[in-house]
Amino acid sequence: MSKKSNKGEMPFLDHLEELRWRILKSLGALIVGTVIGFLVVQNFEVLELLKEPIAPFLPEGKLHVTAPTDAFFVTLKLAVVIGLVLSAPVIIAQAWAFLLPALYEHERRYITPFLIAGLGLFIAGVLMAYLWVLPVAMRFLLTRFQRDYLEYIITATAYFGFVTQLILAFGLMFEVPILMVLLSAMQVVSPATFARMRPYALVVASVLAAMLTPPDVASMLMLMFPVVLLYEVGIFAARLVWKSRERAQMTS
Repeated sequence: MSKKSNKGEMPFLDHLEELRWRILKSLGALIVGTVIGFLVVQNFEVLELLKEPIAPFLPEGKLHVTAPTDAFFVTLKLAVVIGLVLSAPVIIAQAWAFLLPALYEHERRYITPFLIAGLGLFIAGVLMAYLWVLPVAMRFLLTRFQRDYLEYIITATAYFGFVTQLILAFGLMFEVPILMVLLSAMQVVSPATFARMRPYALVVASVLAAMLTPPDVASMLMLMFPVVLLYEVGIFAARLVWKSRERAQMTS
């Protein structure tokens, strides 16, 4: 018989106290990760690596800065992004530990692999953005609309903001199946509801793709199509978890 932990029956105020400490631990991990990220950006060629997709389109091979603080803020923003990635396992572990008591034993066995897969999906989204989407977007934006009377002056702040926004958008949107599984495991949303919401999901994916990606059709479509596919994967996985929970409730 599958059972929940007795910890799941703790008073509401105790739940809030536990949540507060887990949020503080997550913030602490983010701060430590950001410090490490700052050192990484300063001591390794991270900026040079991120510049590669646009390098063929820079006549002098350089990005421009317009203020003395630009280089510092670019470094800081990238440090925060790296810190978020480095601290993600700790943040996920804290969220998992908080939700664990509310789940049946068999659900923990199902969901743990999905959480691990979530990290893999995030990395896959980041790699897709960097290796495929960015080069295509740069070629499309900087050649398709080039005119003799236009001269691009691309600043480091604008470009690296563009890159980090696109990379994070792909990484986060690839987490859609994991979110769907968790919502189904907690019986917040049923797989049947997810299936009925396909048309709305398509609209939402289009809007999010337009908001999260740079303002060009190519980047938007490159994010929207994988999200729609991942939504279908999420429905399939959510059905497995939902049926497993129903069987456990019938035998408990």
